[in-house]
Formats: sequence, structure tokens, C-alpha cells
Amino acid sequence: MESIPPSYTPSPPSPSYSTQLLPGEQTVEETRRRSLQTHNTGVFRRITDSSTLVLKDQPLGSITPVYRRNGLVRGHISLRSSEGLVEVTLKLEGHLRLETSGTAITTLVASDSYSLWSSSSTAGDPCPRILPFAISFPSVFMDGCQPQHLPPSFEDKFATCSYTLSVVVSRPRRFLSSNDSLVVPVCYHPRSRPHTPYASERRASSPEEWHQVLSTMNATQSSRLAPVQCLLFIPSVQVYPFSETIPFHLQLRAPSSSLAPFLDKFAPDHSLPVLPSGKISIRVYLLHQVVVKVFEKQKVSKRIIGEGKLTYSSPLPDNHHSYRNVPLGEGIDCLDWDGELRCTEDVTVGSFATDPLSVRDFIVLSLEPLHPLKCPLLASKHLHPIRLVTDPWSDHAVTW
Repeated sequence: MESIPPSYTPSPPSPSYSTQLLPGEQTVEETRRRSLQTHNTGVFRRITDSSTLVLKDQPLGSITPVYRRNGLVRGHISLRSSEGLVEVTLKLEGHLRLETSGTAITTLVASDSYSLWSSSSTAGDPCPRILPFAISFPSVFMDGCQPQHLPPSFEDKFATCSYTLSVVVSRPRRFLSSNDSLVVPVCYHPRSRPHTPYASERRASSPEEWHQVLSTMNATQSSRLAPVQCLLFIPSVQVYPFSETIPFHLQLRAPSSSLAPFLDKFAPDHSLPVLPSGKISIRVYLLHQVVVKVFEKQKVSKRIIGEGKLTYSSPLPDNHHSYRNVPLGEGIDCLDWDGELRCTEDVTVGSFATDPLSVRDFIVLSLEPLHPLKCPLLASKHLHPIRLVTDPWSDHAVTW
């Protein structure tokens, strides 16, 4: 018996769709389309008597070629004479040199060689005068059996990481081959950014947008004063680009007697005045730390890369609802400062770690009496680790 297919009604067309939200709608989750990276249009040239190296996609006016993570090294080699050549080779090398206590060790972190032309594989054809190439900058190197992220170009008192691109032109001699080399230093500058925007881009107004860093300033035993509780609030993402300002808020909590050294004087009614004193130095700054380990020996270098600007703020309740997760206890007063931090312009390398070298960054809260023997409070310094990155947050996913 012949079967008859059921009747079919075409489906209605799909409704029109727009990424713009209608009133009452909200986005639950979104994956943005990857945007195209803006390419540099500059050209770098290095000219010698026998050859010229041309590197494309460079920043305009750059005196050193710059490459990002997995960057494309693209260009060509122009030979003044191609007669009688044996081989033309392109080499990319990177060296990490570490030094401590007079002992130095150098690690080869990149060593890639590419034959652009060889007489043995061209069946007697002459070498072209122009040899184009396109290779990828590596992103990892092998430390024993463990892959490590390739460190950026970097120079410090105890550590240097440098990269070179070389052209080797081999010519025959009667007994030996003769090599002409053109060596160009290049900069490896991988880019990074925060995974989410932070308070400098939208003024934080809720406790969730702040991370609380807690430390204590103790008092001398003879003073019998209660310690001062120090609350430093920083944007909760804790990953900050070089180019942007980091807002922060500092609050000191203690009985009025313990806060007295921070003030000019007590008011007659024992309430806290609003003018800070010069008896205690209050600093919030960015600290850059380099740690090198060689043969069980360790060296540490530190430098300040940004000094905070503090402005005393009156502790009005409506100004501090974002910070006071824990109410002030009975008999406890507080002093408040708003501030901003920013890296100095010479900072170009952020936080990274590759055994046996680590580069870390910190926000430091330092409270130090100017006259320690006369002050009832003891000096306090607290380092809180953060990560500094090259670029600000973006809502477009870009691979560097």
C-alpha cells in the first residue's frame, strides 16, 4: 500500500533580530566578535654594503623593530650581488642573562633558523636578488621538559633579555665558506590587558567594586595605645594598565587617642579635627620588584614606579557607604583619604614570571613616624601584589 506523506505547512519566517535591547530586556551573556587588530604601516630598513634587510608592519618612526606575542615577522632581504652564493639564512635568537653575586648564566630562550635559499636545493638556479620571508615570533621556550612563556625584552640590574634577527649570507672560498652577517636587535613586547573594566572608567559606588587591603600599625608597649587599623581600598580587578590612573581610598580606624599622632591637635571637645599632621609620613606608591635566582642564590632589586597623591576627605557617612562594610565600633573614630596612583612614563614592562626570573608589582602602604623615638606608633609598611599590563580594558577580544 502506497504511503502518503503528511501535509506540510511551511514554517513562518524567523522574527527580525537586532542586537539593540528593547525596553525591559537585558543581556544575560554575550560573546563579541573578534575585531581586527590595527596594523602598523611603518617600514624598518637596515642597509649594509652587501645586503639590505626590510621589516614591515612597524610603528611609524620606530628605531627598533617591535613584535607582539605570536607576531608575524614579515619583510624581505635585498642582495647587492647574488652570484656564487651557497645559502641565505634568517635567524631569530633570544638570550636571557641573569647575574647574582658575580655569577652569570645565559639561557637561549629562542633559536629559530630559516633557510631562505640554498644552492643544494635549487638545481643550479641562481639566487634571486630579493628574498621575501614571513615567520612567526615564538611565544614559548622549553626549560628542560617544561614550556615557559617567552619573556619580554627586558633590562635590569641583575637580568637582561634581548632578541636579535640575523641574516647570514654564505659564499664559497677555496677551503672554507665565508659568511656575511647582518644583525638587528628587535624588541619583543607582548601585550596584555585587564579582563574587566575598573573604577577609573566608571566611578565605583558599591563595595563589590573595591578590594580591601587590611594592615595594622602597632603602638609601643609603653604607650598603651590601641593599634591603628589601616584599610586601603583599590579597584577589585587588581590588574591595571600603565596608562591609566588607579583610584584608591585610605581609611585609618582607631580610638581618638591612637589617631592623635596623625593630627595637628585635639579639639576642645575631643572630636577629631580635619587637618592631618606632619608627624607621620603617609605614602601609597607602586613598587616594581625583580627577583633573580641563580644556583640557589637570590638577588632582588626594587624601584618605585609611581607615587600616590592623597587628599584628606571629611568622613561623612554619605561619602563612605561604599567602604564601610564593617560599622565603626563604639569609641572608634576614623580618618579618610582619597587618592590616585599612576605609573611613571618610563615603565614599559609589566608583571611576568619565567623560572628563574620573576618581575612583580605591588601597591605599598607606608606609615612612618618622622621622629620614631618620640612617636607612640611604630612604622608600618604593607605590600599588596597587583599585576600591571600594557593596555587598558576593551570589550573587543584581540589576540596579541
